[in-house]
Amino acid sequence: MAKKVVIIGGGVGGVASAKIISSEAQKNGLDVEVTLVTKESRHYMPPLFFDVAMGEAAPEETYAPIENLGKYYGVNVLVDPVDRIDAANHTVITASGRRLDYDYLIVALGTSYEWNKYPGLAEAGYHNYDLEGAVKLREALRRFKGGKLVIFIPEAPYRCGIYPYEAATVLATSFRNAGIKAEVTVLTPDPKPVTPLGKDLHKMWFDAFDELGVEYVVHKGTQEVDVANNVVRTANVEEKFDLLIKIPPPGLPEPLKKSEGFVWKQDPRFAPAKAPTFQHPDYDNVYMVGEHSMMPAGISLAGVFVHNASLVATNNLLAELIGFYPRYSMPTATCAGYLKDKGFMGHCEIRYNPETGKYEWGNRCYLGPISSLARLFKMGFYKSWLDSLR
Repeated sequence: MAKKVVIIGGGVGGVASAKIISSEAQKNGLDVEVTLVTKESRHYMPPLFFDVAMGEAAPEETYAPIENLGKYYGVNVLVDPVDRIDAANHTVITASGRRLDYDYLIVALGTSYEWNKYPGLAEAGYHNYDLEGAVKLREALRRFKGGKLVIFIPEAPYRCGIYPYEAATVLATSFRNAGIKAEVTVLTPDPKPVTPLGKDLHKMWFDAFDELGVEYVVHKGTQEVDVANNVVRTANVEEKFDLLIKIPPPGLPEPLKKSEGFVWKQDPRFAPAKAPTFQHPDYDNVYMVGEHSMMPAGISLAGVFVHNASLVATNNLLAELIGFYPRYSMPTATCAGYLKDKGFMGHCEIRYNPETGKYEWGNRCYLGPISSLARLFKMGFYKSWLDSLR
């Protein structure tokens, strides 16, 4: 009888897991049925949303049909939102009432955006954390003729730790080159930007801020966004804005809130996972590879780490199915980002600490080249990822 692997979530973690398991099962002659359950008929690549906002990518360049996982990789794709998990009975229940039994489950539901957590945050400003938001931000930037732009981070951690700093340097450079008089402020709870990425990348951001006149303001807790007066109020500062770009507070996806044992007791914004394998602490046949489970494992909320977590989980799962197969811990992480009108490469060594039971990666990160080529590499990588489903 075929082993059933169910994957819930159609983002990077879910799609990467589905590709690997289905491909390796076929290669090794395993009788495995892989089913991916998702609420979207499209697989999106969120890092490209900023390129949409900047006018450097068209909306249709940010996604591919998720049904092509079946066409190219032999994965069963079910577009039906997950309602909840009944892990005690090895079952996933969908919104339509369908029950999917599994031998192994991979949970890759990402994170929810808690726009209503603070008064006024949902109504004020713009973002590019989904495609609709990116298009609206693009329109707002085209209308912006100068003044004060505030990039507001209500709380930490948040999805993609380098994004606000990328956006600040890219926008400040673009305004300067266009002759637009604008002040750019990053309003954040972080005393130092992306400190875990090491001293070289930390210095890179502050050097760019100094050159461009980007103001870095640390707040001590969000109170509200005053929509009528265009003011962000925090416990210690108030920032008036002409244009607001907002970063969403993270939250636990609703299906995990509704599932017994899937709320992390230390912080209910996240779901439990144990390093180094990303297995659920109570269910060895359940792997937690979404952004919802990076913090419990000691990892930040970012696509590169979700991708790496899926590699760890799928290799350990395949080892169970095959009998012998490489069992990985979190590999090193290399990322590309935007800096001013160029790009940069960063590399982090990640190690599992058995004494703490978590991964560690702070202060073992290194800055690579800063160049136009690195900028092209970033955009090209994400587009080539989507091309594998077209």
